[in-house]
Amino acid sequence: MIAAAGLRWILTLLFCALAAHGLWRALTARSRPWTARLAHALHAVMALAMFAMAWSWGMDLPGTPQVVFFSVAASWFVSAALALPEGPGSRTRALVDALPHAVMTGAMAWMVAAMSSAMSMDATGGGHTHDMPGMDMSPPGATATMTLDGTTDRWSAVLLALVLLALALRWLAKGFDTGRLAPRTTDGTASGEGGPGSAVHAAWDLGCHGLMALGMAVMFVVMV
Repeated sequence: MIAAAGLRWILTLLFCALAAHGLWRALTARSRPWTARLAHALHAVMALAMFAMAWSWGMDLPGTPQVVFFSVAASWFVSAALALPEGPGSRTRALVDALPHAVMTGAMAWMVAAMSSAMSMDATGGGHTHDMPGMDMSPPGATATMTLDGTTDRWSAVLLALVLLALALRWLAKGFDTGRLAPRTTDGTASGEGGPGSAVHAAWDLGCHGLMALGMAVMFVVMV
């Protein structure tokens, strides 16, 4: 999808690194609840899907299973927060924390659906009409090989890009603050309530979420 080789490789390395981090956290965070480990695994899958979408062969992957998967994932983030047995205050806090993840996975489902619908319309020879999904072939030297065709789709992509950018800035700022303000042990390493190094893990998790949202925002801008 991305024609600019430099940008394509930057996003490829970014998403591969995020996928590796998500898988590592899902497999090694034995002391955390299974819901937290599953959340890391879902982020790893999303990073791999974004990596594939940056390349032309990623457009050949089946779209419907991806849309279903990420739609279910978005619903799961909200359902898992609402299902917490703690009091209403804790459940509200969990829901607030889960909503950005639900938005990100929901945006991923929208992106795959928009691309799949456009590719299907092009394959069947359907014409592009105003406010209907579709893709325009980009001229030589453009950042992307194809862009969205249709006012509604483009404005939706712009809105999602702005939302993801806001989430990225929020997560990155919170990650920096978490790492900077974490209590220190006698040997100078960061620690937290969960034991030595837990604050460092939290800061890295927040930073990775922020980078994921930033990478997705770039992908949405490229689609426009």
